[in-house]
Amino acid sequence: MKIKSVLVVLGMVGMGIQGFAQSISTSPYSAFGVGSLLFDNNIEQAAMGGISVFNTNPYSAGANFYNPAANKDLNVTSFDLGVNTHMSQFDDGSMVSKKSTTYLSNVSLAFPVGTKARAGFGFQPYSSIGYDLSTITEGDELRFRNDYKGEGGVNSFHVMGSYNVSPEFSVGVRANYLFGDLNRHQIITTEGLALVTDYSYEAKLSGFQFTAGTYYSKKIGTNKHFEAGGTYTLGANVNARIEDMTSTYMLMDNIPQNIDTIQYHKIYGDMKLPQSVSIGASYRKDLHWMFGAQLDWGDWGAYQMDEADNSNIDTRFRISAGGYWIPNFNSYKSYFDRVTYRLGGFYEATPLQFGEVGIKKYGMTVGFGFPVGKDRDASMLNLAVELGQLGKPNSSVIQENYANVKIGFTLNDIWFRKRVID
Repeated sequence: MKIKSVLVVLGMVGMGIQGFAQSISTSPYSAFGVGSLLFDNNIEQAAMGGISVFNTNPYSAGANFYNPAANKDLNVTSFDLGVNTHMSQFDDGSMVSKKSTTYLSNVSLAFPVGTKARAGFGFQPYSSIGYDLSTITEGDELRFRNDYKGEGGVNSFHVMGSYNVSPEFSVGVRANYLFGDLNRHQIITTEGLALVTDYSYEAKLSGFQFTAGTYYSKKIGTNKHFEAGGTYTLGANVNARIEDMTSTYMLMDNIPQNIDTIQYHKIYGDMKLPQSVSIGASYRKDLHWMFGAQLDWGDWGAYQMDEADNSNIDTRFRISAGGYWIPNFNSYKSYFDRVTYRLGGFYEATPLQFGEVGIKKYGMTVGFGFPVGKDRDASMLNLAVELGQLGKPNSSVIQENYANVKIGFTLNDIWFRKRVID
C-alpha cells in the first residue's frame, strides 16, 4: 500500500522529536506567556478560518485531532503532513521591518479500530518564542541599550481515541505530551562603558494536557446534515525546571571577560496552563458544500510560569466561520470541478494586554484541496493561505501584518480490513 511508506516518515520524526528545534516564531508578541500559540488545526481546517470541532472533510477521510469525537465517520487510515511559511511585516509607527520562517506544522496518522472506535497519534508545535528587539533609553547623561532576545518553544506529541455511542453521537479524548524549552534574555549595555548586565531566564518543560470532545450529526432529508461539536481542555500543571540568572561582564574586543554571577536561582515548579472550551455547528450537503461557525474561549488569565510570574495576560476569545464547495465531485470532464474550494475568516481577542490596550487579531483564509491518487481513497494535496493583522501601530503597540502559506497532503488507504476473497 502506498501509505505504508508513511511509517518511515513517522519513524524519522519520532527519533528526532526529543532534539527537535524549529525556528518558528518571528513576532515580538511571542515574548509573553508561553509564546505564540500554534496548536490549532490541520491545513484544510486552517483554510476555513480555523473551524475544527466538527467534521470538515467532505469525504470523512481526514483525521480531526482538535476534536477527536469528530472522527465518527473516518473509515480509512489517514496520514496528514503539513508545512507552514509565515511572513510578517512589523510597523511601530516610525519604522517597518520584515521577517519570515518555514516550519513543520503537523504530522499525524489516524485509523479506524473495528466499526465503532477510532485512534491516532501525531506531532505538532504547541507554542513558539522568537524575538530580537532593541531599545535606547537615556538617564543621568547616560544612554542605555536594552537587547531583548527569546527563542524556543513547546511541542506536542498527542494521541487520540473516539467511540461511536450511536449512529448520531460520538465521544473522544486526546492526550498531549508537552515538552520544550523557553529561553529569554535581556542584555543591558551602557554607551561608552564596557560593562554589560545579562538577565537570563530558561525553562525546561514537560507534562500532560487532556481534552475531551463530543460530536453530534443529524441527517436532514436525503443528503443534508446538521452537525455540532464541542471540546473541553482541562487546566494542566506542566513540570518546569527554571534557571534564573543575572550576571555582569566586561566586553573586550566583543569577547566577555571577568564574568561575575550576581544572582542565580534554580526552581522546580509548574507551568499552569488554563482550561479552554470550543463549540461549533455546521450545515452541509453531502459531497457538495458545507458552512460552519465556531467559538473558542480560553482562561489565559490563569496562566502562570512560576510564583514570581506577573505576565499581563487575560482571557482569549475567538470567533471563526468558513466552509467548502465542490462543484461536481464525480466529474470526468473537468479536474477542477472535483477540487475542494475553501474560504473562511476569524476575529480574536488575544490574551495579550498592554496597559488598557488589548491586542486584537483578525484575518481571512482561502484554500484548495486537489484530488490525487485514486478517486476512491479521497487523498488530497492541500493548500491554504491566511492573511491577517495583529495589533495597531502607536506608541506602545506594534502592528503585525502577516501571511501564512500552508501546503501539505492527506494520504488515505484501507488498513485492518479483512478481505472477502483472497
